[in-house]
Amino acid sequence: MTDIQVFPFFSSVSLEVFPCVTAMAALYTSGNVQGMAYEALEIEDARLTSELRIGATYIAVGQDEDGKQVQTHWMYCTQVAPHPTFGISRNHRIPGVYGPAPFLCSSLFVELEQLTNIVGRAAEPAANIDVAEFRLGEEGMLIATAFGTPHVMGIQVQLPFLPPHFLTGARNLVITAQSVRTGQTVVLPKLTCLRASSPAVFLQEDPL
Repeated sequence: MTDIQVFPFFSSVSLEVFPCVTAMAALYTSGNVQGMAYEALEIEDARLTSELRIGATYIAVGQDEDGKQVQTHWMYCTQVAPHPTFGISRNHRIPGVYGPAPFLCSSLFVELEQLTNIVGRAAEPAANIDVAEFRLGEEGMLIATAFGTPHVMGIQVQLPFLPPHFLTGARNLVITAQSVRTGQTVVLPKLTCLRASSPAVFLQEDPL
């Protein structure tokens, strides 16, 4: 975005407002995963005309690559120094549920715990087997979305070997793994495969 102006946002209150931040350009990102969406703005060369407050809500207007005026959703201020950032996450499953979101420049996920011995479990009705187990990989991570209300948990598998039951779009999967740090068994049910190539990504279908 270019020609940025950031204004205070007061929900359900009619007040004249003036831009508190202006900038020639800013980094804007947005996306969605598993029923949750995020939107974020990072302004490195910002000119502040009034004080920003972390947790307060703001809205930004600017121009896109085609020179058309665009407006963001209202967002929370998530950082003031060394430069301002704003972000919001929305849960489409629960209307009216919002939370702050960081500026996600590299990954949608936060790595929580290193895993090993990753095994998938799935029903095999055609073979008349209640549950079949498949070794999916030797290395992976317990992950969570870097935004969300609430966050969604999942498992990432490095160099996966996935049977047909676990390809992209497969749902209602169960994966067990062992924590490298503690040796404890981690079990995540209700998983959906979002990506089958390395690193494979499985996220829980319902965060509630």
